[in-house]
Amino acid sequence: MDTNPSRRRLLQLGGVGATASLAGCSQFDISDDESADPETESELEVGEEPDIDPEDGFTALVQPDQDELQALEMEIMEAVEAGELSQMEAQEEFQQRQAELTAERAVAFEDDVAGDDDLSIEAGIADIGAFLLDGPDERLLDTLRDSEVNGLVPGEEYAQMLEQQQAETVPVPEEDPDADPDDD
Repeated sequence: MDTNPSRRRLLQLGGVGATASLAGCSQFDISDDESADPETESELEVGEEPDIDPEDGFTALVQPDQDELQALEMEIMEAVEAGELSQMEAQEEFQQRQAELTAERAVAFEDDVAGDDDLSIEAGIADIGAFLLDGPDERLLDTLRDSEVNGLVPGEEYAQMLEQQQAETVPVPEEDPDADPDDD
């Protein structure tokens, strides 16, 4: 069995990772990384309820530049071919770095909108590149026409992404450290 993934397989894995990150299924939470670069941190409070009803807004999706993703893919493929990474490690590395690129793109979008009087970001989940926007219909369409965003979907999608994000970050109850396991 060949353990080196083909280009086609790596593209399939990348597509799955991109779809998962857009859907909010990413296991990597960039915003909680204590060593995060302050220049790429989002000012939005991730996971907070939006100020407007999501049905009244639109969900904007931002993704990293396709050239950056392709360069990342080539870099990881070379590492796999050189035996530096296993297929599993390559997949994890690609997903993590893709999430980082998505967060960087999200922060750039957030900065661009900050000076826009017609458009406002009501809420956002930077690590998956999803923002709940409010503004005039024409301005929202301009974001898509001008490639400021990669997609616009109904606001309800943001609510679903937020619920999924919150479900993934539900804390696991810890065992009571004072409890003596020998007491029966």
